[in-house]
Amino acid sequence: MAGAQRPQRFSKSCILLMAIAGIERFAFKGVASNLVTYLTDVVKLSNSSAAKMVNSWCGFTSIMPLLLAPIADAYCYKYSTIMAASFLYVGGLAALTSTAVTWSWPDENRKLLSSFLSWSLYLISIGQAGYNPSLQAFGGDQLDDEEELPCSKDENKPNKRTLFFKWWYFAVCGGSLMGVTVMSYIQDTFGWVLGFAIPAISMAMSILIFSCGSPIYLYKQPDQGKAKMPFMEIVQAIKASALKCFHCGITLQNDKAEVVELELQEKPLCQENLDNLKDLDQNPKRRIIMLENAKIVLRLLPIWTMLLMSELENEN
Repeated sequence: MAGAQRPQRFSKSCILLMAIAGIERFAFKGVASNLVTYLTDVVKLSNSSAAKMVNSWCGFTSIMPLLLAPIADAYCYKYSTIMAASFLYVGGLAALTSTAVTWSWPDENRKLLSSFLSWSLYLISIGQAGYNPSLQAFGGDQLDDEEELPCSKDENKPNKRTLFFKWWYFAVCGGSLMGVTVMSYIQDTFGWVLGFAIPAISMAMSILIFSCGSPIYLYKQPDQGKAKMPFMEIVQAIKASALKCFHCGITLQNDKAEVVELELQEKPLCQENLDNLKDLDQNPKRRIIMLENAKIVLRLLPIWTMLLMSELENEN
């Protein structure tokens, strides 16, 4: 048909990265979902101590991406960050598997093994903190630049970027479901050595798959002209725009309904403010982009707040 629209298809790199994201979730959920049982049955911790240890580990795992992701995005390449974080990830999973193997050692080594178990879990958290954000951002880089401009597309039809992250979330949820169901059964039926070895082998295979896809990836070089810290750039954009509004004039209304325009003094308060204004005037496109980024971040704040309240309610 002449009016029929061709279905949107993803590149091989996009499909490959979706599969890798699902494998990572399978490995992580395969360890985290049944960890309390491992601590109580094998490590011989009490239920309260095991729950406290797992909750502390989950909290550390959740907070680390907030600290590492901005640094990795500002100062490191996504591909190299993924590779480095994945090796830490696999190292932590391998160390966790070794604890299940060596827990039959004499009792005098139990304290050392407990410390080694804790370090292996936190090594997984550090690896995951650099792996997940960089992998998702790297997946977004595989899409064409024109997909970032939805105004040029049909608003009733989701663009390729939207479809990509929908399928990405499907892959993540599918991997999580497999990790929770399949790995819990294997750990309870065939033992913890095999139950922890399978996630470690899966992550090692994902590194191999990811590295094999190197020739087909799209690598976007970071713009050296941009600020290193995106949040500081957003704050500067808001500050400079506010200064520009005040510089143009402020309109006030008195009790007699008389309008008075207040002008700023001829001497600038700070040379930095003047530089910001000149920079925004010379590059209006950059100003629009930074202000749009600021609006996106502000719109996400209510969602983050509701998710935080939901997590706190679940913990209680």
